[in-house]
Amino acid sequence: MISVAEVVQDPDMVAPQSFTILRSTGQFIAGGWESTTTPINCFGPVHVASDKEIQMLAEADRVGAVRGFWANIPIYTTRGTASVPSVHGEVPTGSGTTFTLSAPPPGEVVTVYDANGRLALNYTIAGAALTFGSAPATPLYATWPITVQSGQSASDIIQYENEQYRVGHIYRTPGSGYYKALATRMDAS
Repeated sequence: MISVAEVVQDPDMVAPQSFTILRSTGQFIAGGWESTTTPINCFGPVHVASDKEIQMLAEADRVGAVRGFWANIPIYTTRGTASVPSVHGEVPTGSGTTFTLSAPPPGEVVTVYDANGRLALNYTIAGAALTFGSAPATPLYATWPITVQSGQSASDIIQYENEQYRVGHIYRTPGSGYYKALATRMDAS
């Protein structure tokens, strides 16, 4: 039996649309934080989030205010420094059995996925260094819990049509090569 809901949300079945990832990065210069935003043009499936996906985002209780964005490049969630929980995601650098994260995750707790979207289990972590027992399928994708400043710009905000969406949850779909972001429309009321 074919599930229409799954077909409608399958990235292979939804007509790709253009959207822009507004990636905010920055650094401390002369005692102050200087931020720059880089637009990254993407083309991929975009759909209104399902009821199950909406339940994944605590603030996403508004119909039509949450969308799923599919891309073949990593999408990152909000980063910052405050008491609002979120998740940091990145592609570690390295090759073979040795990889490095951009920063040591808190408590050295990290979740790593291989290129096939499978959870990697055969590794150790020391600071920002990941060492695998055998070479994993690359590229890797790593996530860990962080706290964020909810009132400041996200590392990724998605511009779709005339609306902006704050990324709330990301994951990599196994075997498809896609990253999916669930994002809440910023002006939804």
